[in-house]
Amino acid sequence: MTTSQEPHHRNATNSHSIDRSTSAYRWEIGFFLCASTLLVIQVLLFYHDINSLANGRVAVAVYAAVESFVVRRLAYLTMPAIYIPLFCLLFCARPPAWMRLYLDNVGGYIIFRMITQLIGLNILLFDFTTSRFLLITQLIFFLPYTLLLWGWIYWRLDSFARLRGRPQFRLDCDREIPRPVDYFVASFSSVFSASISAIKGNSARARVLIIIHGIVIYDVMVLTLSRALALVQSRP
Repeated sequence: MTTSQEPHHRNATNSHSIDRSTSAYRWEIGFFLCASTLLVIQVLLFYHDINSLANGRVAVAVYAAVESFVVRRLAYLTMPAIYIPLFCLLFCARPPAWMRLYLDNVGGYIIFRMITQLIGLNILLFDFTTSRFLLITQLIFFLPYTLLLWGWIYWRLDSFARLRGRPQFRLDCDREIPRPVDYFVASFSSVFSASISAIKGNSARARVLIIIHGIVIYDVMVLTLSRALALVQSRP
């Protein structure tokens, strides 16, 4: 009787472990789908109002040219390369061997795009002929995009470091090993506090990264406040 139940118990255990491993990586796929969609919306909204950039400043013209190239040329390559594999991974029973390298490459691309978008937003602040709502709509989508991305950056670096037994961050949570959601909570909490207190660095590099995160969020908040004040002052 015991012998006959062992295969059934083993199969149930294996099925449970497969379900857990599948859900363990699907959250990351959902993250990339969400972050990529926010980026696409932000770029399309900018491209829709690109004709309002009539200032003539070289920096504004260069940024507009870069974003136009992304929409007219690069999007035909990047969007299929991002969305098609992500949807395939979403319905895979088990994560394929190439998944980790692919997701890290997608993460590297959207980090690069975050940097270019941040530079562009600061450039647009000095373009006084731009549509009044262009910068504010860009910021509305850029803020959650960058907060999501910083949560992933913290998680990815820390998960890699923990494999070597040297965790890089300490989170304000009730778990010895933080869950992925704890890193995103720490990232989003930076908007509601004067300092990033929900996460601490265990090394100089980790602390420098947290400082950079704080600078980025502070910059975005200042841009949002300055454009909001400009909109109020421009009302008749």
